[in-house]
Order: sequence, then C-alpha cells, then structure tokens
Amino acid sequence: MIPWKQRMEMQLSEPHAPGVLTLGELSRAASLARLEPVPDPTLHAWIRDAIARNRLAPVIRGIYLNRFIHPAGRLADAAAHVRRDAVVSLHSALDEAGMLNNPPAGVTAVLPLDSGPTRPRVGRVRTSAGAIQFHAMPRAILEAGEIEDRLDLGRGPAHARATPEKALLDWLYLAKSPRSALAPPALHDVEHDALTKRRLMRLARAMKLEDTLAQWLRGEFTQKKSGVHRPVQRSSPVPRR
Repeated sequence: MIPWKQRMEMQLSEPHAPGVLTLGELSRAASLARLEPVPDPTLHAWIRDAIARNRLAPVIRGIYLNRFIHPAGRLADAAAHVRRDAVVSLHSALDEAGMLNNPPAGVTAVLPLDSGPTRPRVGRVRTSAGAIQFHAMPRAILEAGEIEDRLDLGRGPAHARATPEKALLDWLYLAKSPRSALAPPALHDVEHDALTKRRLMRLARAMKLEDTLAQWLRGEFTQKKSGVHRPVQRSSPVPRR
C-alpha cells in the first residue's frame, strides 16, 4: 500500500477517531497524510477501495461509518449527521443501555422543535446502513432537566444519547401527544426496575410528566391504535425504592 494511505488508515484506526467520517474530513485526513492536497479522483478511488474492504460503510452521500476503529462506527453515530441536533433516544437509547426487551429494527432519534416557521424534518430516513426514525418535540421538553440527568455524558466522542430515564420519558411524551402516532412502550418491554428512580422522578418533574409516568407504571396509560385507546398491558408492580 502507498505510504500516505497507510498513514491515513493508521490515523483513522486511532482509539479516539470518530465513528462517522464526512467526505470533507476524509479529504483533510488524506491531505495531511500525503503532505499535499489529494485530487478528488484519487480520494474517491481510495474510498471505493475502503468500502470494498469493509473499512468504510456509506450512510448517505458524503457520510461514512468508520470501520477502521474498534468498536466500529454504528448507524446511531450518524444520526446527528443526517439531521442536525438529533439525539438518539426512545427505543434506541433504551436498547443501548440494555433496558429494552424488544430491540428496534433501526435507530430512533429526537429533534428539537423551536418556535417559528422552520420545522425539523421528521419521519423515517432510509440510508445505506439502515433506517433512522426521527421524531420532534419542543426544545424546552427535549432539554428539560439537568444535562447530566438527560444525556449520557460518559460515552466519549460517540453520538449524543439520552439516558435511559430520559429516553423512556421522551417516549411517553410523544405517546401522549396528539400530534404523534407513536404508541407507548409495553411495561414488559422496558426494564423499568433497573432505571435510576431519583433521576427518573427529577426528569418527570422537569418535563411535567409525573402523572403520565405514574399511569404507565400502573398499566393505565392508554395506547393509540386507529383512533381507539386501550390500556397498555401491565406486567409487574411499580418499583419501590
């Protein structure tokens, strides 16, 4: 392999290398490794070769998962590149924390909704690496509570991810909202006994969801289905701590 390519791939394999790489980042990395600008045809030829070797995985145009690193970059890492300010939450955050018994088929993320005419683009986005489902909620709700309660800050440079307590409450908020078709999680699908109850209650107060959370824990939260509301199945008693 040409020396500059070896140097570049070693750089991309470093422990703190990002899990997602943009075309611009790859161009700068190649230029640094070669000590001069790399022509676009040469860079794109290297990218095609890296994809063929399963060292890069395309997501959408100009965005790639970095598989030089271990663990390799994942689709969740790309959520904020597909939609700016996205936070991995709901099903995905609970699953990553080991607290969801029914793993999602794709990635779920939430976007901040601000006042004004501009609205975030929500819905399902199909990428070459899988699907990402984007939901939106008012920024005041998305960012309610202390940052250490709502975001998992001990994850290094990986994607922004809600704590499992915030992910559950985000899910309940959307399930309660008449503007969302998202149904609430079944009690037996969430390891709610493993949640940090004090954090859960702090966030519920900040999001004004104390009653909704209590209803869900009692199995009394109604589930949306074709305009008919029915109780979510109850599985186990309310956790006591």
